[in-house]
Amino acid sequence: MNITRKEFLKAGALITGGILTQGFRYLNTALDEYPGFKLIRDKIGIFIGEGGTIAWYVDKNSVASVDSQYPDSAKKFIEGLKSKADRKIDLHFNTHHHRDHTFGNVVIKEYANKIIAHENCVQFQKLAYGNDADKPQVYANTTFKNTWEESLGNERISARYFGAAHTAGDAVIHFQVSNIAHVGDLVFNKTFPYIDDKGGGSIKEWINTLEKISKFYDNDTQFICGHAASDNLVIHSKKDLDEMLNYFEALINLVMAEIRKGKTREKIGLLSEIPGFANLKERWEGARKLNLERAYDEITGSNEQ
Repeated sequence: MNITRKEFLKAGALITGGILTQGFRYLNTALDEYPGFKLIRDKIGIFIGEGGTIAWYVDKNSVASVDSQYPDSAKKFIEGLKSKADRKIDLHFNTHHHRDHTFGNVVIKEYANKIIAHENCVQFQKLAYGNDADKPQVYANTTFKNTWEESLGNERISARYFGAAHTAGDAVIHFQVSNIAHVGDLVFNKTFPYIDDKGGGSIKEWINTLEKISKFYDNDTQFICGHAASDNLVIHSKKDLDEMLNYFEALINLVMAEIRKGKTREKIGLLSEIPGFANLKERWEGARKLNLERAYDEITGSNEQ
């Protein structure tokens, strides 16, 4: 029987309507044809929508994803993912608790067998957002303390906690066979980072954590970060990870030198640049000032806001 284009589109709409939760077919449609999707290698890619970068892995017998953005963009992600696989997501990971990485869990939960995160991620997600009835939360149903690892299809996927940094619950998700690691917001590539001290984040600990990560992964590892100065920079190299480490060291050294000169927190916050990093982009107004002030607070032990 011949099928018309109209009938084909109608059938596709039925798949979008819910077969993903039951089916097991592997579809060969190129995901990078869909808005926001970009293929990195044969079975792994990213989705750029509203929030932190989503990563996905799809083969004929398995699906995995990392981070969920917000509900609306999570829906767009699922719609595109259905073009590649009409089965449920076997493993979904949250790199940390921030809303632009976890609020989409309310959508993802309908399509994922398991949501995995570091134990601190769930703790801080509950503390930060758990009391808002207007924005219901879905938390990871599987947590780990140091390392979580499982084989999926032709991949071996691990989630590792290297220590506090951006928050106290940041995990690195590593697709070991492909050697691609999603570092979440442990790297803000070519842009000023956000240090969430209320969520356990710390510049000093971030430096230690990045040192551990840099030693753990090799020079061939390809990295995905949550945010960058432009969309084409969310896929990056170990060199960019090391540059993030160098930025924090330069930030601390600058602020320490200014404190020795007798500069106040207010005056330090007005500094126009961090030496060697004059070209960093402010993704939000005042990002550099916040970094300088946070460094001052950590060095002096102050809790000023």
